[in-house]
Amino acid sequence: DQPNITYGTSVWIFACGLIGQGTSMFFGGMLGRRIGPRWTTLLGSALSSGGVALSYFSIVNFYALCATYGLMFGFGVGLAYVNPLSCAMRWMPSHRGFANGVVVAGFGAGALIFDQVQTAYVNPGNLKVAITSHGSCGKVEKYFGGNAEQKALLERVPHAFLLLGLIYACMQLVGSLLVVNPPEQAAEQLGYQQVNAEVDESIPDVNIASDEDTTGKEICHLRYQVDLDCACAKVRAGPIQRPATSRSFFGEDLPPSRAVRTWLFANLWLSFLVNGQAVVYVATLYKTFGQSYDVGDDHFLADVGTVASPFNALARIFWGLIADRYSYRTSMFSMSLISTLLLSSFYFTPNLGEAAFAIWVALLFFCLGGNFSLFPFATATTFGDTYMAPNYGVLFTSQVVSGVLGASLTSNLICKIGYSGLIPVCAGFQFMGVLLALVFPYSPPVARQAV
Repeated sequence: DQPNITYGTSVWIFACGLIGQGTSMFFGGMLGRRIGPRWTTLLGSALSSGGVALSYFSIVNFYALCATYGLMFGFGVGLAYVNPLSCAMRWMPSHRGFANGVVVAGFGAGALIFDQVQTAYVNPGNLKVAITSHGSCGKVEKYFGGNAEQKALLERVPHAFLLLGLIYACMQLVGSLLVVNPPEQAAEQLGYQQVNAEVDESIPDVNIASDEDTTGKEICHLRYQVDLDCACAKVRAGPIQRPATSRSFFGEDLPPSRAVRTWLFANLWLSFLVNGQAVVYVATLYKTFGQSYDVGDDHFLADVGTVASPFNALARIFWGLIADRYSYRTSMFSMSLISTLLLSSFYFTPNLGEAAFAIWVALLFFCLGGNFSLFPFATATTFGDTYMAPNYGVLFTSQVVSGVLGASLTSNLICKIGYSGLIPVCAGFQFMGVLLALVFPYSPPVARQAV
């Protein structure tokens, strides 16, 4: 029993997860370059699932829970998160928005399964919250507890962490084993124009070799044709020349030390920061907002999360395709503008009924989920593929600030303006994202650059 812990303070668990993820993602990108994406993903997966399982013990103390279910879980996610994205975009260099959209769609679709698993295990009888509290600032909040049946419900919560940790570990093990970069020869052909198989002195030399000294060696490679014939060609060694489909905005791939000194990086970092405020609010408090205004019962609100989950997943693919077809600026501007309008009107949904509430939540997830495909896409197209993983890791540090800022605003402002008052604040942050997208330069989408 920790009476000082309210819904407003519980948002710090989510914030700690963002802090852990934001601080570790850069190291995950660098580690992936050293030991490979598979082992890095396995290590991150072990930490994240271990953090969930250890919450069985730490749940008795809020700060310990923030450490395991927040920091440790987020740190593991950060290590594992970026390497599958980088791998996918290496396999599909002409469709990077779609590739990373598919990967992060799986991340966003988790609630489709696990919202139901958690609710079915913890609250199989669909009990409604029974305790009405005025919290630390006089605002009405509702909690489980008060009778034997509801206390039994609360006793199942620690065991749910063990169950989820085991399920996560099994799924992550299988997924990690499938994470692999394209073989060197295949990688060359995936991103390069056709190279004639036979040496023809009338054709200019083409550098398809790696940085290693392979002068005079015969390299068997796949011809960039439909039949994918294997042939041997004698080539001159040298640094790989990037084709049109792999050029960055600057014409060369920038490492983190150079990328962070550009105004484009500052624009992306600030955009991720302000957009993250809406993510924090919607992801952590939509259910609490519904409970506070008596929108349905616990199973209904869990079903809302389940319905919103495929929207969240499909959004990442959809907005990635829009970025491939048009540009990052066009897709981010559109997504941020729609999100601003949805957030501005979300306050009225309890008066419109359960269906309206569910539709708004689903549409919000459909928009906000796009952040997690558009920012990796922007990182790759702006600064290049070579350092995509560490560059995105540095960019994701914005979520450390976003998590702390969102949790601080929620815990402090909720006493003054309530849940509904936080909505226009989030809408204001999202509108800043609209303005930042407008000043980002337009660049042709990757798909149009293909030769």
